[in-house]
Amino acid sequence: MAAHSALIGKAGEMMVAAELMRRGVEVAQPHSDVGVDLLAYRLEPGSTVPSRIVPVQVKSASNVAFNFHKSWLTKSTNLVLVWRLETSPEFYIFDSMVRIEEALGATFSASKSWAENGVYAVTNPGAAVLERMNPHRDRWDRIIEQL
Repeated sequence: MAAHSALIGKAGEMMVAAELMRRGVEVAQPHSDVGVDLLAYRLEPGSTVPSRIVPVQVKSASNVAFNFHKSWLTKSTNLVLVWRLETSPEFYIFDSMVRIEEALGATFSASKSWAENGVYAVTNPGAAVLERMNPHRDRWDRIIEQL
């Protein structure tokens, strides 16, 4: 039985939190859904208050979901896409609109859907699309370097 989409979303958030914690980053989850899924931070030795908090938006899918919305970046410039969550999770990390548009490529970035509506989605991306995603896979440094 396939997991409910809300469970997929929460599982993706927990996986991203776990990946950050494995790398020595503290993670908090807001209790309300206000557009930021996780808050990443580090504590200086002897401190109980973080000097820098980095918001992270997470989007998860059971399979491959080449899907971007500009609105996802209104409260955080950090986006983590989790693909193939139920089998072999893959993480794609973006820290700017520029990197998202690199993944979209010149054609998709110039499309009416992206330029005017701020949305681009392909349900069955081809090899070229998947190739453009590779430079963004497991780039946890893009979040960690902001701390």
